Amino acid sequence: MRTQKFLSVPVLLFAAASLFSSCKKDDAPSQSCRIITISASGSDPINFTYNADGKVSSYISGKTSITYAYSGNNVVSNETYNGAFSQKKIITNGANGLTTNVKTETSANGSTWFNDSYEYNGTQLIKATTTFSDGSQPTVNIIKWENGNMSTLTNGNNITNIEYYTDKPAQQGDYLDLIQKIQNVNIYRTKNAIKSLFSGGDINTYEYTFGSEGITGLKMSQGNSTTNYTYQHQCN
Repeated sequence: MRTQKFLSVPVLLFAAASLFSSCKKDDAPSQSCRIITISASGSDPINFTYNADGKVSSYISGKTSITYAYSGNNVVSNETYNGAFSQKKIITNGANGLTTNVKTETSANGSTWFNDSYEYNGTQLIKATTTFSDGSQPTVNIIKWENGNMSTLTNGNNITNIEYYTDKPAQQGDYLDLIQKIQNVNIYRTKNAIKSLFSGGDINTYEYTFGSEGITGLKMSQGNSTTNYTYQHQCN
């Protein structure tokens, strides 16, 4: 399983994910338990390890292995597949921990790449732009917010509407947290846990199960397809 495919949703074109967001999340469960394994039937489990600072130090899933090197707020991610180069990411974070730029090199010599840049209003992501080494037309996503949550994402003529659980705060293990965790970026700081995405005639829904560690599982439905993910935690 390649990292770009796991939990991918076509309408979230700039899907990414985190070390646990440092913003205040009212009434969220304690984050003293870390997710160390994500499993789903028919797929290779994803295993995370952490360094002494509580940051993800490695990601392993099947033949895919990623290691992370930290320097201040910035990260270099090196990914291999079956032991061979897959891609390298250079992640730049601002002083507030939010990711401002991710350059993904898809060739070992760095000659082919794509670059994601992120613009914010305070801590709210308002624009994401992807440029390409071959000079292709950049991709631009515009994001609007309501009540502390992203409400719409616009990419050209495509509009995605986003719905949330108003009684569930954003927290470790919700969908946005997972896609950020897998990509090791921090771009979404929403108030609540995401419930569904609507784009054209497509709908994607997310249901959570809870335990003493917080969220322990995710049921993700896309059209007629449903996948259940379960988490293993390591608690202090």
